[in-house]
Amino acid sequence: MDSNNSVFSADMVINSEEYRLDIWHKFQERFIAMLQSHSQVLVVRLLVRFPEEIIAQADNRCFQHWMESYRRDLDRNRLTPHYLWVREQHRSWNVHYHVVLFFNGNAMRYFRKERAEELWGQALQREEGYTSSKSGLIEVCPAEYRGIPMNQGICVLRSDGALQNYVGELGLYLAKTFTKGSAPCRIREFGCSLL
Repeated sequence: MDSNNSVFSADMVINSEEYRLDIWHKFQERFIAMLQSHSQVLVVRLLVRFPEEIIAQADNRCFQHWMESYRRDLDRNRLTPHYLWVREQHRSWNVHYHVVLFFNGNAMRYFRKERAEELWGQALQREEGYTSSKSGLIEVCPAEYRGIPMNQGICVLRSDGALQNYVGELGLYLAKTFTKGSAPCRIREFGCSLL
């Protein structure tokens, strides 16, 4: 990627009281790394929730079990993405997680969540003792760009600065301070893939 070509617009001003700069920088690093490696990047945002019938453990163990199982599954299928996740809690007694996955858009054009849901069910059974086969706990967050719905991910071309800025706005959503800060001491509120 041309070093003179900025991925995010210069007018994207970040207020450190409203946004976590550490999360924002990790998001930028992973997105830029993928754009440098691939001419197209498929960006998918997931919402991962616990079932309402349980009170989940206060740590991230169940989610991290799922994230590692899902990452390994994607690696086996040669779809090694970069990712970033954040832990949030608002009105529910359980936390929820937002996950952004960055795939090689030349290898994967549309995202399907069935395998992610299956592995989340296994993680819930192993870590929380939850045995229901309830689906819908993982949601692919819909997006719309210029009136075009993009429900199975957004395929961003390296040359499309406007769409890159739109993805930057998704990154800001993950970096918002609102709904963060409730994690117990020594419990991480975000994590990401290694570069």
